[in-house]
Amino acid sequence: MSPLLPVTRYALILIPAVASIYLENYASDGTYAFFILLFIWVAELRRKIFKQSVWMLLVEIGFGGWLSSQYDGLLFMLFSSTLLTYLFTFHRSIRYSFFGLQLVLLNLSLHGQPSSYYVIANLMLSAQALLLLHMHRIEQNKVDIELLYDQLRRQHYELDEARMQLLDYAKQVENIAQLNERNRISRDIHDDLGHQLIRLKMMMEAALRILPAQMSKGMEMLTSVRDQLTESMELLRSTVRRLKPDDDSMQTFTLDRLIEGLTKENGISIDVDIQGMPYVLYPSLAFILYRNAQEAITNAIRHGGATRVHIQLIYETKQITMHVANNGQPPAGETVKGLGMTGMEERSKLIGGQLYVACEAPFSVTTVLPTFRQTH
Repeated sequence: MSPLLPVTRYALILIPAVASIYLENYASDGTYAFFILLFIWVAELRRKIFKQSVWMLLVEIGFGGWLSSQYDGLLFMLFSSTLLTYLFTFHRSIRYSFFGLQLVLLNLSLHGQPSSYYVIANLMLSAQALLLLHMHRIEQNKVDIELLYDQLRRQHYELDEARMQLLDYAKQVENIAQLNERNRISRDIHDDLGHQLIRLKMMMEAALRILPAQMSKGMEMLTSVRDQLTESMELLRSTVRRLKPDDDSMQTFTLDRLIEGLTKENGISIDVDIQGMPYVLYPSLAFILYRNAQEAITNAIRHGGATRVHIQLIYETKQITMHVANNGQPPAGETVKGLGMTGMEERSKLIGGQLYVACEAPFSVTTVLPTFRQTH
């Protein structure tokens, strides 16, 4: 709107001035043109030099009122040209004061004109003022929305950064834990298995030396070496098992285990629908899905008396969605979040996910988690 403001302002001066020459018969067109150019000069002074001058604004309003009263025609539109200059710059109280002054001078300048002139002039000036105020309010709302959007975007970036720092911290903790475990296992191998193998090597060499002379003693030592080798092999197997957890340890927090356990304990029917191409999840994501499904099914049995639960897993590129619905009785009235529901929501939001609850039948709980996958 700013680039068009000077054009509109001077159009509201020149168009009425030119039209008034054809509508009215002036004693001296030269004098009339001089006063119009003088008014344009005052307007230009205000635009270039005296932008915030109240006195210059009063001069322009008074000069415009004098021109309108002396030359009649359409010069009452000069008030509309002046109105454009202060409605966006001065304080509200000053704007209203000047607008009231313009209305008074407008009606005084139209003295002797037909009543239709009064109606048209007042309606035009009032409608223009209301339109400009509305446009100004829209502009302010746009600025406020842009500022709010910038704040939300900055907070979104800060939240993403905090979430990435949290994930990085979790990875560092995991790496440190793995490093400590590896160090412990290496010490066990060095202290137990290494020393035991050295002792067996020495016993084997001693048995080889005495075997020709003392057959029974040498066989006894070889038998002892064999038994200790068996113990060393068992020690080695247990160390390897610690390096690679067994299937039970790896699948502690899987939906299959959860469904199997809840089905046996409560006799409830649970079916799973998988959509999309499944992929390996981070242990933290699998844990959150496990706990949220566990809490949702437990609540369905305890509070809704459900006998059937449907779990839907949707694998997408950047997120995974788990939808848990049941045929139980939906809660009556407004749902109050208990510790279980609050825990589900906190676990989801911790890594940037969301939890949605649909209270209408069938009652359902939806968990949406970002997967942080690197796609190529």
